[in-house]
Amino acid sequence: MKKLEHFEQKKEYAVFCPVGKFSSGEMAHLISRAVVRCRKQKIEKLLIISTGASGFQSAGIAEQYDYVEQIASDAASLVKIAHVANPIWIRSRDFRVMVAKNRGLELENFQAESAALEWLLQPAKSRPPPTNRHECE
Repeated sequence: MKKLEHFEQKKEYAVFCPVGKFSSGEMAHLISRAVVRCRKQKIEKLLIISTGASGFQSAGIAEQYDYVEQIASDAASLVKIAHVANPIWIRSRDFRVMVAKNRGLELENFQAESAALEWLLQPAKSRPPPTNRHECE
């Protein structure tokens, strides 16, 4: 299998920043690979910054469900994900967050990397629900 590009392990988390033009399915596959890598390497927190990715159209509701279900399965409730995306994609991803949570995946979407990291790095017991996820609105 081809090396996963734009993946970097930090001290407390990993960062995955896909760059380029992808279909929705390709993007979901890349995210799954990053999640699996984290799970296998016992990295509990993943920051995904997809602002450098383009080309993919919003998938239909059934495809979105399938993608998120696969990613949640890959995470096996062992990887917490903060996702930084362009504002237009944030609003359409609320359904995905709900599906993720229903499948045991801790996932939130953000417009700002600083807010995503703050949420991602909070200890589980003291982590409040996200507020002001959409800082630019």
